[in-house]
Parts: sequence; C-alpha cells; structure tokens
Amino acid sequence: MNKLTKGLTSLAVSLAVLAGGFLSPFTTQAHAAQAKMDVKVQVNDDLIHFPDAQPFLDGNHSTQVPLRFVTEKLGYSVDWQKDGTEIKVTLSNNQHTITLVSGQKEASIDNSTVVLDTASQFQNGRVYVPLRFLSSAAGIPVHWDANSNLAILSKDGAYHAPDYQVFESTAYSADPSENGGYGALDYMGNPLALGTVAVDPSVIPLGSKLYIEGYSFDGLPTGGMYVTASDTGSAIKGNRLDIYIPGSKQSLRSFGIQKIKVYRIS
Repeated sequence: MNKLTKGLTSLAVSLAVLAGGFLSPFTTQAHAAQAKMDVKVQVNDDLIHFPDAQPFLDGNHSTQVPLRFVTEKLGYSVDWQKDGTEIKVTLSNNQHTITLVSGQKEASIDNSTVVLDTASQFQNGRVYVPLRFLSSAAGIPVHWDANSNLAILSKDGAYHAPDYQVFESTAYSADPSENGGYGALDYMGNPLALGTVAVDPSVIPLGSKLYIEGYSFDGLPTGGMYVTASDTGSAIKGNRLDIYIPGSKQSLRSFGIQKIKVYRIS
C-alpha cells in the first residue's frame, strides 16, 4: 500500500488507576519517545499502543502484556478487585467469563479450572497476563514474527502480515537552516522535541502517531520510540521520514540515511 492507513481504533485506559493515578497516552512527545516496545502486539491489522506499560518476555519466554490494552481490543470487559498484593481480574464477553489472580498459574474459564504455562503478574500498579493464554481462551490464533518481535492475533481468523512500512530516514536539528529559517518550531507551531518527525503529508497525515524502529544513533532511545508526525520538509517526499534529534547540525551528520520500520498507530 502507498499510505499508512492502519491505526489503533481505540486507546484504552491503563490499569494505572489501580495505583491511584492516570497516565495519559502521549502526555508529551519526549515522554512518548522513551516508551520502547521490546515486544509488539498487533490485532488483525492494528498495532496496539502501549503508552507506558510495555509488553515483555518473562523468565519462561512467554509474552506478558498489560491486561486492559489487549483484552478490550479483543472485546472483553474488565473488572478487578485488589486483595493485599494480589489482583483478581474478571474478563467477560458474550461467550466467556475468565477469572485469574496475579501471581497464580491457575485461572477459571466459565467455572472450569485451567493451568497457565506462566503466572500473570502485578507490577508497578498494572496487571500483566500471558498473551498466549488470552488468545487461547478467546480462540484466537497467534502468529509470532521474529523479525519484528511482533505477536499478531488474528481475531477475524484471517492471515495478517506485520503492519509496517520501510522508510528511508534522515535526521535534523533545530538549526534555522534546516527549518526554513523558523528555528526550533515544527510545521504545526510546536517546539521541536525528541519524538518530532517530519513527513510527507500525502503519505502520513500530519498529527499521526507512529512507532519507529531500526535506526542506529546514540542520541535516540535504544530499540525504538513513539513519535508524532508534526513537521514537514522540502526534501521529505514519499516514504521518507526526518527525525528531529536535539544537538547541532554538525553532530547529526553521522546519522546519514538509514532504513527504518514505521508503524502507524493513529
């Protein structure tokens, strides 16, 4: 496809409410840029956005995912009760009711006890659940794309390829010579910050939220980062993306032109 048209249909509320607070997605560009996804989850063609609590591989090499982000995408409602250091979670839809307790390997599906390969976890105010258990309970196949550390859940039963595009990437600074003489502002009038990228609006609409990975540069978060397409450039045409990096124009010359993967979130 010529444009990135797939997006996350909804951004769910984190279980950070368990800790008494709410963490807004994309609170700031700088904060968003730091939220690296070691493991990514895609439902059909939609990459799930995890604003702060990220999926991870546990000691049993199982993918643990922040509970609410995935379950609501799969059509479950979520209820929870806190009991000391443990959390009892009940998931329900029009087909199944699932109950599990953090730290325990046993769960209940429609009042029948099942044993998980690895226990759910409660960390930093959030419940994490083994992704394979969720997919199995919902009857949804999972495909693992090792090239991208991406788990693809086929909710509709069809095959879905990893939903990213390969772009050429360059880097730019706040030097006026690289910003049409305007200095440290993006096209939308916002101060340039880590997490700002310049795009061709005919390919990626301005304001789009993206996740990018595959770059290599000391001034950027290791592995990948969330970014916002809020800038443009006369040389940024087609599948090309320009990453703002704090620093001098000269210090960014070593970035050169790199191939990166671009995932559209919204």
